[in-house]
Amino acid sequence: MKKGFVTIPTDSTFIEETKEMIEFWGADAIRDCDGVSLPKDLKQFGTDVYKAYFIVREDHEYAKKHPEYLQCSALSSKRVLATSNKLEINIMEDYFDGEFEVLEKDYKKYWQVFDRTSGEEIKDFEYLGNNIVLINNTVPFHQYSVNFFAKIIWDPVQIYNYHVNNWTCEKDMDLDPIYPEALNHMLERLESWLIANPDVTVIRFTTFFYNFFIACKTGTVQRYWDWHNYTMTASPKMFEEFKNDEGIDIKLEDIINQGYYLGKNAIPTENARKYIDYVQRKCCGWAKLFVDLCHKYNRKAMMFDGDHRIGVEPYNPYFKNIGLDAVVGAPSNGIYIQQIANIEGVKYTEGRFSPYFFPNECPGDEKGTEMITYFWNSEKRGMLRKPIDRIGFGGYLKQVYNYKNFVNKVKEICDEFRFIKENCENKGCKTFLKVGIMSYWGKMDSWMFFGRFVDDYTQNSYPMYTLLSALAGQPVDVDFISFDDVINHDLTKYDVLINAGVAGTSRQGDIYWKKPELVSKIRQYVFNGGGFVGFKDPSGVEFQGKYFQLEDVLGVQKEVDLTIHRKQSKAPVLKNHFIFEGLNKEEIYFLSSSSQVYATDATILNAKENNNNSKTPDGASDIDNVNLSVNKYGKGRSVYISGLYESFDSFKLIYRILMWASNKEYLEKKCYSTNSAVDIFYYEEKDIYALLNNSDITQKVIFYDKNGKMRELDIEAHLIKWIKN
Repeated sequence: MKKGFVTIPTDSTFIEETKEMIEFWGADAIRDCDGVSLPKDLKQFGTDVYKAYFIVREDHEYAKKHPEYLQCSALSSKRVLATSNKLEINIMEDYFDGEFEVLEKDYKKYWQVFDRTSGEEIKDFEYLGNNIVLINNTVPFHQYSVNFFAKIIWDPVQIYNYHVNNWTCEKDMDLDPIYPEALNHMLERLESWLIANPDVTVIRFTTFFYNFFIACKTGTVQRYWDWHNYTMTASPKMFEEFKNDEGIDIKLEDIINQGYYLGKNAIPTENARKYIDYVQRKCCGWAKLFVDLCHKYNRKAMMFDGDHRIGVEPYNPYFKNIGLDAVVGAPSNGIYIQQIANIEGVKYTEGRFSPYFFPNECPGDEKGTEMITYFWNSEKRGMLRKPIDRIGFGGYLKQVYNYKNFVNKVKEICDEFRFIKENCENKGCKTFLKVGIMSYWGKMDSWMFFGRFVDDYTQNSYPMYTLLSALAGQPVDVDFISFDDVINHDLTKYDVLINAGVAGTSRQGDIYWKKPELVSKIRQYVFNGGGFVGFKDPSGVEFQGKYFQLEDVLGVQKEVDLTIHRKQSKAPVLKNHFIFEGLNKEEIYFLSSSSQVYATDATILNAKENNNNSKTPDGASDIDNVNLSVNKYGKGRSVYISGLYESFDSFKLIYRILMWASNKEYLEKKCYSTNSAVDIFYYEEKDIYALLNNSDITQKVIFYDKNGKMRELDIEAHLIKWIKN
């Protein structure tokens, strides 16, 4: 394919240059971008035309006339220390008053005050005005906080852009579709717009209704930023509708959750979980109205999975009912490519590549070329596993038009993407293993199994980032399943089950590991021949005198300092094992467990040894932390791993762990590369192999084809070598 499957930006002042780039890059769609307008004559380009459309924002006049229809958010004040029996709290301290305004109406009905030292709700309080709450009968030296509603008076996404770019445009205010009058107005406005813009062929909704949680301290500093958080869906009207429809009297504390808020890291209360489901049903139902309107006028409807994504996230159970034609995301690596590529219920998927053609992101030819090369190299592994349908770019075309190297690199990427797409045919590579990754959220958390943002690896969840990075470029079929799925459904279709996460979080499972039906089901699965792999704190919760509830399966236990010097015998470390064969151990960096993990029955493959420069007495443990161990359990196998930092050998190690855990060691001679820097992908329909060199240097590789035949070749840096069988 020489052309197509590429979207590029344009504006009304850059028409001829746009036509030139359409031809050079082989683009078949153009799009607008913030701060510019599309040309009047759109048919002259002979392409699809994308136009961003904002449902809840940019309707300035209506928002000014109807402030009663603005969106709200649940917020909690800072915790303040009482030193007497009365306490005044400024509930807006540390919140940006340009973003929020206290919603005083019916405060006694909805607001809550908590003694955060005792956990008790306090009823004796009053609002004095000017953001001040007076709490009576406080206990000296206890801390208190106030849960309250605030009106969102400035769209939080625009706030940062407005300040850093010195914008002077109208400030966006977000309307709330929970009000029927506002929803009807939004629909009428879209219909009028569709009639007035007949040459726009693809409506790009950015996104639909409610934003993820962004609470600012100042115009450029955020206090909270959580891509998965439902806090900004909360309002008195939503609470009222929820009670009327579901019969549940939800409270602000269900949303505030002791200050953790309603994100995905913590397991929510039962009421909060039902609330999330309710918001999803409402939002997907509303979104369908807008998509149906686009289809009525023969337009395609596309959703950008970004701003205002809450309630319409692509993996929620009601998303497929919307009827969208497409979803576009902003991938930065192979994980995010997989998150987009595996979305169901749409006709096609698209990725808007980084960097944006903005002065701050692409400030020159050299820097821009360096950045786009870096991101493309990160994304290719995911593309070869299973590609997205289209790629695109955003920003200002005039910003990069004269960047010769950058423009040529974009052409190279477009051509390489089309070649990948042609050979993969959107189905992706043949997979040889099927794994189920367990979490509280299950499928809803597909390929976003960590952090507060889609590709955030800065938190304590780094081990999961490495796990997903490995799987995003390996011939492994991955399902994201909930603990309830594990309890209620057949597990025999999986070669390996994975539990990965930080103790106490929803991803790891927390209190679910106290459920005997969950623990016994996994034991039975492994005992009968299944595989189990645990990262970080698998099955970890203090219960019935032990921490790892699957200690017998894993063969390891974690000391949490509740035992009275439980003696361990010296634990040898096995230096050679199938899992490590062919790998450079010096390139594998373990995230050492934070407390003592010791072997009970497992064979240790890697551990952190004592370094106290003192002689270890006989009979005492000379191993502090097990980083990697293996165990056999009935007919099955298990692996414990403390966590890994990213490296090519770490990725290969994870694949070999899955081979061993599933009793499929023979896969090392089947569509397999012996060089950790080189990934191999096989496509059955085309009967073709793709070997990707991920490194910056030429690599010598021995690889085995589907029949186990060995071949040897050299592959240049970052090259995809295509080999017909």
